[in-house]
Amino acid sequence: MKSYSICVSSTDREEEFKQLALETGGELEEGHTLIRFSNDMGRGKIRTWHLDAGLYMRVWDLYLLRPIDFIKEALPVHITNNGFSLLCIHTPESVELRSINQHQQFNKVRDRRFVLVPDAVTAGFQLNPALPVQLIEFSISGYWIRQQPGYLRIARYFNDGVLDEGNMPVLIETIQSKTGQLAARLIDSVDDPKADATAVFAQGSGTIRDFLTAASREELGKTSNNIDLYYEKIKEAESILLEHLQKTPPRMGMIAKMVALSESTLKRYFKLIYGKSLYDYYLNKKMDLARTILLQKPYSVNEIAELMGYEKVSHFIEIFKKHQGCSPGSINKKKQLENA
Repeated sequence: MKSYSICVSSTDREEEFKQLALETGGELEEGHTLIRFSNDMGRGKIRTWHLDAGLYMRVWDLYLLRPIDFIKEALPVHITNNGFSLLCIHTPESVELRSINQHQQFNKVRDRRFVLVPDAVTAGFQLNPALPVQLIEFSISGYWIRQQPGYLRIARYFNDGVLDEGNMPVLIETIQSKTGQLAARLIDSVDDPKADATAVFAQGSGTIRDFLTAASREELGKTSNNIDLYYEKIKEAESILLEHLQKTPPRMGMIAKMVALSESTLKRYFKLIYGKSLYDYYLNKKMDLARTILLQKPYSVNEIAELMGYEKVSHFIEIFKKHQGCSPGSINKKKQLENA
């Protein structure tokens, strides 16, 4: 039986979705957000959503007459920006992980799985015929995923000598029952062109966070059971930081005193829950706010620096570039061109 081969490198560009339509012989509909096909390959739909800045999703709901080799191609290292593809395999009986880079896997998975693949890695899957094929792809920028609680375990897995230890450069986790329900609702949205965008975002981001929770479970197991006790206090510390995004935050010792924790406990559990140090988290959120204001308001770089509490504009620009990957001036220039 002839096997089709479909190669994708990204879910975050319209031209990639158009190319996918060509490769499946499908028809683009609904403003190029849906591919519908019914041909000798099979029948079904693939829908795409732009969920958030740096977060895209495609949902496959198919019934195939022929096998398909689905290949997630590696992006060149210089443009990956530390991003990932996360595949939520909802029908394991019809989706097999076949290869990672040049390594053949022939992995017959019997339960629902997440597969996290760095953008710099090629992964091959086989979609089998005569069975429902339900698959959710997320394209996640490095910037977006770093903001999520639970990222610490991901960073450690991929940075702590994964290849040197003989492990494969992918991370696989079992989908829990609650997450499977979220995935099922997302798959149902393929047939609903009027699906509520807020609900789809909540379900999509919730699915990713459930994966991050599962992936970080090993890390959580290394700490004491006091994490439940400290969780609310760490949330209080986060609230204090968020209240000071446009001014100087309290010192670490003061925040610890305000939430009735020692400094060491505050630092340890904040990083465990949010995946980064307290002040790195604060600066990420502060620069997120600065970017949002730049996009929405006609402020100069000097004005936004003053608004965010910086005496030296150069200091603001340096921190902004570090956390946003571009200068605030480049955002203003792009906005001016778009409005011209």
